[in-house]
Amino acid sequence: MEVQARSGPGGVADGGVFTSKACMNCGATQNLLKCSRCHQAWFCSVQCQKAYWPFHKSVCRRNDFADAIESTEPKFASWMRKHGKIAVLKDDEVERLERASKSGNGTKREDVMRSMYGRADPKPLAPSYTPEDLRRMGEAQERRALEAPGTASIADAAWAAIDIPRDLGLDCGPYKWCQTQAQVFVYVKLPPQPFSKYSAFGKSSKVEVMLEPTAMRVSWGGEELLGGELCREIKCDESTWFVSDGVVELALLKRYRRGLAYAKGETNANTYWKSVFANPEEKEALQVNHPPSKYYDTEWRMEEGGDGGGPGTARRSRRALAANKVKAEGGS
Repeated sequence: MEVQARSGPGGVADGGVFTSKACMNCGATQNLLKCSRCHQAWFCSVQCQKAYWPFHKSVCRRNDFADAIESTEPKFASWMRKHGKIAVLKDDEVERLERASKSGNGTKREDVMRSMYGRADPKPLAPSYTPEDLRRMGEAQERRALEAPGTASIADAAWAAIDIPRDLGLDCGPYKWCQTQAQVFVYVKLPPQPFSKYSAFGKSSKVEVMLEPTAMRVSWGGEELLGGELCREIKCDESTWFVSDGVVELALLKRYRRGLAYAKGETNANTYWKSVFANPEEKEALQVNHPPSKYYDTEWRMEEGGDGGGPGTARRSRRALAANKVKAEGGS
């Protein structure tokens, strides 16, 4: 049974179903254009569309599914818009598909779906991107990762956890350093980057470290972060460096150190470094006349395979203990 809805001057029924082709605002029937959003309402001009928008916006809805199938199934698309259906099949459509899947006349379910929707699978098509699109999306994702709150918390926490013993090193701002009787430890914080970029290995690494007996340089993406002439000689082949949590950690083995050799006329007191670089600024040098007594209690035996016991060692030890504690609690 067909129910006749009462239509207003603009050709719209009380229930919001459009019944005639006329301007929704003034009732004109010439030079009409459809609403680009709902494809149901007609207007004779932009002025009429704007004037009627406060009343039309409650029923104006975009139907992407109907837009996709309109070129192949215009009647079905019109029916979906008219009844406010998004992508819901009617009972007779479901029965039609089920009959097609069980029929013996050669008609397959895919054929029926193509005739109904224009393609075998009515799901949205997978997006296709060009290499340029993928590159731009990757850059945008990195920007969002950097701008997101808490992104740099790992690097900041690692940097803050490096505790420099008094009179054995300094926090110089861009870098920190400390020493034992055998080694000098230098810590350089990398610029903020997504965590995956901090790896010191692999093709994507941007960290470069150059060590010479009397000089060192740390670069990031071709830009020098730290470098200069060292105040004393080092053993390059036995010095190491790595990246951990966004911090470059360098362990420089002193050329003259306790347990190996001293320069002519020197003693163990001369192995004490007051700065990392020669001719340092005042804030980068220790303002002491003699090595503190605790310097002579620091690690000096390197043949046991230790790393000299720098602040990074303590930080990594605390992290390992915390991880073991979590495992123990999880297994109990």
